[in-house]
Amino acid sequence: MRRIIATGKTDVGRVRDINEDALLVRDGVFAVADGMGGHLAGEVASATALQPIKELEGKVFADASTAAEALREAVIAANARVSDMARTEPSYRGMGTTLTAALVEGRRLHVAHVGDSRAYLLRDGQFSQLTDDHTLVQHLIDEGQITREEAANHPQRSIITRAIGVSPEIDVDSMSLDLEPGDQLLLCSDGLTGVVKDEDIAQQLAAGEDPEATVASLVDRANEGGGPDNITVLLLRYEDARPADEGGDHTAEGDGHTPRTISIVTRDDHADGDWAGRLGTYGSFTKAGPTAPSGEDEPRRAGRVLWRATAIVLGLAVIAGLVWGGGRFLLSQSYFVGLDGDQVVVYEGIDAEVGPISLSRVVERSELTVDDVQQWYRDNLEAGVTALSLADARRIIAGAPLRNTDAADGSDTDDAAPEGTGEGEALEDTGTATATGGPTP
Repeated sequence: MRRIIATGKTDVGRVRDINEDALLVRDGVFAVADGMGGHLAGEVASATALQPIKELEGKVFADASTAAEALREAVIAANARVSDMARTEPSYRGMGTTLTAALVEGRRLHVAHVGDSRAYLLRDGQFSQLTDDHTLVQHLIDEGQITREEAANHPQRSIITRAIGVSPEIDVDSMSLDLEPGDQLLLCSDGLTGVVKDEDIAQQLAAGEDPEATVASLVDRANEGGGPDNITVLLLRYEDARPADEGGDHTAEGDGHTPRTISIVTRDDHADGDWAGRLGTYGSFTKAGPTAPSGEDEPRRAGRVLWRATAIVLGLAVIAGLVWGGGRFLLSQSYFVGLDGDQVVVYEGIDAEVGPISLSRVVERSELTVDDVQQWYRDNLEAGVTALSLADARRIIAGAPLRNTDAADGSDTDDAAPEGTGEGEALEDTGTATATGGPTP
């Protein structure tokens, strides 16, 4: 008998006050969500997004394609619920969440994904990131404008280009694959991946320790790295529980043996960029992609090349359309306060460029100039202060620390920057919840 062992834990980290991450561990359905928004809105968004996934528990599907579509539709339903709440409740305006969900039926695994939480697979010593990050820096990496190393410290690395709840419509990445005994699937928020390297995560999984110990160790490593964000880790192990004399396999890479070398396969290794196609027929992740059967004839190979070429051209056309159209999502849903010359202004979009095209534009000007604010705050304005909405941007300007003109000699003075002051983020986290080996509410 083969079985899934599921273990999950979420932790507030060492910087946030509240925990806006959420995890779901149910019979056959699993998910991780990383909420965003002010005053508990992110916590509401992540918890709400998990509800449609939870409703898949116990359902029986006619075939694999029906199950995969059901998971995808559940993610779409999650987007509808969160976006409806954000639209009708003023205190929830601007909230959203990432969502990475998995459905297991027998030995078939289905994954649906939006945002920058991730799913990884460790199989036969090969550690692969299954999901694509829906972030600005990932787009810049894909375009060849920055390297993966540069992305780690990019000032816009926290900007998500796709999230649950920010728009009535959502594009969902989805994939399916057949599980093999010994497979380990890791779902996690960026509170882990933003601090702990893939190599370290892979070695922890390959050590073959007890699942609870592995999950706890990963959370500890993220906290040891500063714990700047909420940390959520959900580990699924697919095991063959039959006795060895009946063909079962009890070998674990850490059962008294030295862990073997782990091969880390990054997203950059996949030259064709065909996420769904590559993973829907899961094989060894190599630069050339899955190997075609030896008996495949020339017309079929030519057809495949033509199809891929067409897909690439269409993809480039879509990207160009998004850029020239102003980046509908980025420009209509994102704001930041910055400088236009010496004037403090509100920008719509994001502080970045794709080639010669700027992804932001000035939508409102204030009466403040750079000389009106304290010296330490000027660096924040030059970097851009993220706002949840136009109204939030106006509040940021209204609350900007002005230069102190009350000195005894009548001269202008600047106060020192408050400790810990920096560019604001919309994520605030609190609380710790742990789910191990079974359902959680």
